[in-house]
Amino acid sequence: MPDTEDAFDYGTDGDPDQEAVARAFAELDKLTLAAERLTAQRQQLEEQLQKYKQREEQLLNKDIPELLAKMRLDACVTASGIQVKLKREIKASLPGHERVEARMGALRWLVEHGHGGVIKNQVSVALDRGEDTRADDLVVELRGKGFSVESKKDVHASTLGALVRELVAEGRIVPRDLFNLFDMRIAKLSRK
Repeated sequence: MPDTEDAFDYGTDGDPDQEAVARAFAELDKLTLAAERLTAQRQQLEEQLQKYKQREEQLLNKDIPELLAKMRLDACVTASGIQVKLKREIKASLPGHERVEARMGALRWLVEHGHGGVIKNQVSVALDRGEDTRADDLVVELRGKGFSVESKKDVHASTLGALVRELVAEGRIVPRDLFNLFDMRIAKLSRK
């Protein structure tokens, strides 16, 4: 690639050197075409990678676990020397914010069953710029001053998932109608 200062040396008279300008545009054309080709190749590879990931997930999360279930096995070594083990994976999340009643029911269940500690609370108030001191003072007096307060309760999905796994391991029942629960068996492969 040419040095930028040399390529665009217009001299002292202020008139651009037409050959330098033409070379610069030719170089720009080559670079943009190369970038365009690489972008297309990257996008094609990403699409291919996505297809491979989907097929891998189909095999590991569905096909192999289903076959092992039919065989009544949780682990085995194949004739090819691949060790297969089924791992139970449980994931959980609260219903979306748009499902207010379901979300509140899930939060209420957590509190009623002694798991309210996993609930995060967030309260926010919109203030104008420069009202930092006032923001600090409003912690106690928010509603008394007439501000519209948004209160948000949430449980991080990984925290909820860990709690649900713990409860299931203890043999306790978690209501599927209150939470988004995903209980699946995943095949883990390794070579001996």
